[in-house]
Amino acid sequence: MDILITPEGIIRRCLWTKFKKFVLKEYSKAEIETLIEENKPLKLSENDAYVIGLLKVIETDNLQHRFNLFIEDFLKIKSTINNDKVIINKSSILKEIIEFKDMFPEAYKPDIYYQKIINEMKKYVVEVYDKVDTLEIIQVTYREKVFTYVLSSEVQKLVKR
Repeated sequence: MDILITPEGIIRRCLWTKFKKFVLKEYSKAEIETLIEENKPLKLSENDAYVIGLLKVIETDNLQHRFNLFIEDFLKIKSTINNDKVIINKSSILKEIIEFKDMFPEAYKPDIYYQKIINEMKKYVVEVYDKVDTLEIIQVTYREKVFTYVLSSEVQKLVKR
């Protein structure tokens, strides 16, 4: 089965970074920008759609909610347990928070309404980043290296408000 979808459809579903990573890995930056600007329907295989997560999301203009789900999924996958505490590597979660903004590439030119929603989401992402960056840290030493973690529950509280 093949699925037809435009680059804008992928971007609006907040799947652009995965799409770029797994499907467009051999495209140049110029080719990717042209693809976005032309916004012609693309044919995706069912496997590619599954890998990027297209089969489990719907388009919404509530980008803050989509961001919250994105972070909650990341916490579920990447959290670890140490001394009966569920923790997440601080640099990993901060990187993931900032990378969410990459879901909306510079070449994408949405209408005024959707651009306003994107701007609000980016402001929210920066606020969450700042709050996570100030959370109490937990340092764990492993093989003579010190790793910095934060409590996953604290990060989850920030995105569940």
